[in-house]
Amino acid sequence: MDVLSEIGAPTLAMASALSVAAGAYLNAKLAISTDLATISKDKAFVKRVGERIAKLDGSTTIYKMLERVVEVDGLGATDALWFEQNVWSYSKLKDLVDRMAALLRGRDINAGDTVGVFASNSPEMVVILYALSKLGAVSAMINTNLRDDTFTHCLNVSGSKSIISTADLAQNVCVDLPHLTLNISSFGGVETGPVELLTLETLQQFSPSGLPAAKRTPKDLAVLIYTSGTTGKPKACAIRNMLTLITSTPLSSDANNPSKYYPMRIYSSLPLFHGTAFFTGLCGAVGNRGTLCLRRKFSASQFWKDVHDSGATRILYIGELCRYLLSTPASPYDQDHNCIVATGNGLRGEIWEKFRSRFNVPEIREFYRSTEGVAKFDNHGVGAFGAGKVGFSGPIRRFMEDDTFIVKYDTDTEMPWRDPVTGFCVRSGLGQEGEAIGRVRDRGLLIEYLGNEGATEAKLLRDVFVKGDLFQRTGDLVVQDQSGWVRFQDRVGDTFRWKGENVSAGEIRDHICRIEGVHDAVVYGVKLSSYDGQAGAAGITLESPAVENEVMSILYDELKKKGVPSYAFPRLVRLTEKVATGVTFKQAKGDLVKKGWDPRKDCAGDILYWLDGTRYVKLGEQSWSEIESGKAKL
Repeated sequence: MDVLSEIGAPTLAMASALSVAAGAYLNAKLAISTDLATISKDKAFVKRVGERIAKLDGSTTIYKMLERVVEVDGLGATDALWFEQNVWSYSKLKDLVDRMAALLRGRDINAGDTVGVFASNSPEMVVILYALSKLGAVSAMINTNLRDDTFTHCLNVSGSKSIISTADLAQNVCVDLPHLTLNISSFGGVETGPVELLTLETLQQFSPSGLPAAKRTPKDLAVLIYTSGTTGKPKACAIRNMLTLITSTPLSSDANNPSKYYPMRIYSSLPLFHGTAFFTGLCGAVGNRGTLCLRRKFSASQFWKDVHDSGATRILYIGELCRYLLSTPASPYDQDHNCIVATGNGLRGEIWEKFRSRFNVPEIREFYRSTEGVAKFDNHGVGAFGAGKVGFSGPIRRFMEDDTFIVKYDTDTEMPWRDPVTGFCVRSGLGQEGEAIGRVRDRGLLIEYLGNEGATEAKLLRDVFVKGDLFQRTGDLVVQDQSGWVRFQDRVGDTFRWKGENVSAGEIRDHICRIEGVHDAVVYGVKLSSYDGQAGAAGITLESPAVENEVMSILYDELKKKGVPSYAFPRLVRLTEKVATGVTFKQAKGDLVKKGWDPRKDCAGDILYWLDGTRYVKLGEQSWSEIESGKAKL
């Protein structure tokens, strides 16, 4: 008898349905399809990077990509750059770049030389960067806000043989180096002083042909990008061509859906001397044969009008930029634009959905790490994650992962914890906080701090899991939850100890920022002479002075509702008019930390509170005296 007939069709149908249901359950629980899809995308991306390197024919630079768009892809008429309502095609931009490169070659700028670039966002800066790239020179991109000793320090660290500025900054260059300043069209009648001024007429005197692109490898230096300098003087991150190749290569999410994402027009009001704007903006635009839509300087009130006018299909953000945009009055341009993607890092969870819905940006791609980063929890640094998450990996990817790990962290030593028996680091389990680290497979491709071997070494971990292996620290404390999502927790050093317990500054800050009426906050530890450990302190900016009483009356209860343990409550609160930020919108805790808490002399216009039991009250002379003497029950 036929076995199938014996079983019967209904039974088989039921078994089939159960099998499908079981498969669906396992897939949902273990994220099998997600892992397999991501692994496939990873392989495709690596293949595209390899193909890009091969096609650049021994000159793996951003200039060679620009050249290919014109001479190989035949897209010379395509918009390469939008700036203040004006457009430069790829052919026009390349012509200016070639002429500038010829001029610089005549000034003895050669492959391997480093040149200081002190420039505002402008077509001039774009031309300078591409021209130096054609010559194989290294652009040391200096923060335009730096002056005097710090400015000189950055130039000295770079070993620059000369400096090129845009005309608006020429008079702020105070070093004894050959100095050129460029003004094609962006700076009107700006006075530049005695420095040599290059204009469009100057460039027209040089031929755009006859000078081939310098041969450069992926391991050769491309640019120097400086750290913010919040702890000590800025350090120069030596960026190799390989990183420009990776960040310019189309992501699988874009490449697999060209009708949706192309042609790509990327709007950036972030400074090009910052990694996000340079990699995701300039490199991303030329690598996708797209348009870089550039603004001279961030303006919250003009942001969406620019996005509308430029026809941008994606925007770049970092840190608190999105919060500033949400603080602006409603505008007819809020949703009247073509932007479908926002790319960046630092968008806080409490405003994620508010931002997405108000400005009608359907896709937010929060990438993890930038200039110094090595970890890759997501799809090559970019992925459309939920609020506060930096990546995802299911059991299959975790099993196969051999490059990026989360290891247990020791808050006392501020180093990854090592097993006292084996001496090796230990991977954090699901739900356990740890530091993200990334394997270094080729030291020649490592991003290092130029001229600062000590700082570079401090980022490296040796003998992590076996003798002889080498990893780079991210300085980020993260947690991978049971579902596989990885979320950012804190920066190393942002965790402090109070009452013998570790307090996550970032976590407490997030809770405070979700309270109605709070615009922004910074949380940090304060050493008080009569108490062990560091007491929690919060600098809070309110949306309006009128909400002070309401916010301070509910602050304790709101934190209690969120399950914040008693030891983690801020003991001191400073209501300040503005939380200081730099041009990259990075919160500057340093400025707040320097402020004291004596209400007689350290207010500086701020309003001080302290936690008296279960309520926050104004910090007066008597209460401060009790805190100083250790009598207050903090």
